Amino acid sequence: MTASFNRRYMPEVDHLRAFAALLVLFYHGFQLIGAQLVHGAGFNESFWVYASNPVISIIEEGHSGVALFIVLSGFILSLGAIGKTIDFRKFLTARVLRIYPMFMVCLVVAASSSPTNLIAVITSLLPLNLGEGVGGAFTTMFWAVAIEFQCYLVFPFLVAFSNARGTRFLFQVIVVALVMRLLAVLVGASPRDLSYWTVVGRIDQFCLGMIAARWYVEKDWNHLRAAWFMPAAAVAFVMLWQLNRIGGFPLVATWKIAAPTIEGAVWAFFIVTYLAFGRALPPWLSKPAARLGEISYSLYLMHFVVIYAIIRDGLYVHLTGNGYYDALATTLLVALPAATAIAILTYDTIELPFLGMRPKYIILPDSNS
Repeated sequence: MTASFNRRYMPEVDHLRAFAALLVLFYHGFQLIGAQLVHGAGFNESFWVYASNPVISIIEEGHSGVALFIVLSGFILSLGAIGKTIDFRKFLTARVLRIYPMFMVCLVVAASSSPTNLIAVITSLLPLNLGEGVGGAFTTMFWAVAIEFQCYLVFPFLVAFSNARGTRFLFQVIVVALVMRLLAVLVGASPRDLSYWTVVGRIDQFCLGMIAARWYVEKDWNHLRAAWFMPAAAVAFVMLWQLNRIGGFPLVATWKIAAPTIEGAVWAFFIVTYLAFGRALPPWLSKPAARLGEISYSLYLMHFVVIYAIIRDGLYVHLTGNGYYDALATTLLVALPAATAIAILTYDTIELPFLGMRPKYIILPDSNS
């Protein structure tokens, strides 16, 4: 994470970004490459793996890395803003400079690679998930970027209202979101799709990240013992393992209205306990993990392109004779190095120059500006 005028640099946050990106990358590699090696076909939900091996179950439910990203966004943005005022225009400028340069490159490449139209380009450009935008591997992850940006749009208001009314306001937002999801399901919406693909589901996770940040500051959790991370990690891994055992992502059930809230709370616990643990890591491990987290946005956008190229050209690693294990080997030995190399290049060339242009948007309480 590059230095910011708005908060101090915490390498542990980049460790968490790296973990979330790896979770998503291995999830997609396992599914998409595994479907080709085992079934000889493109992935569909009927191929979902329900494994007795907990590690495989966790990888299969690695879509939860998106939730970790969103909770982490709420957390880190809030750390510098608690008790302060945010200049909305400057905040939005900072977010555009963070998100859109790499986003625009991917959109231009996608629009240039296959036939499209102006409406699809505009739909992709606006972070609202309103309809069918420009398709292809370069834009596959745009839906999650759009949700993040929608959270950014309301963040200054959430900060202002929670500063004035306390943390309970953020809990009220979560309750409102739960009620709205329930009402939407009662009139025919899918509880799974509403909770997973939209800001109506994901706002819980963003607010839980904000709550975790407020408690981290107010309750002085900066001095938590590193050992607290062990139970937090166990809870997160058991959550994913048990989710897989009861049906995983493909399951459409009414209880999934509450899934984002549960998932967000677990990842918030994971985040606040990891910070102390991450500070204790030796430099030889901390520095490369932080570097991977630094490039995680480019890695997030580009890994699908790499996986698609591997499948198209048959660049598989055959080590075990088991299609899914070979999919993991291919992801580890081919997809991860290639995607990381591309992400380093695009981060340093496209993202970094614009990150240095981000303005200071935090207004100190005694400021007259």
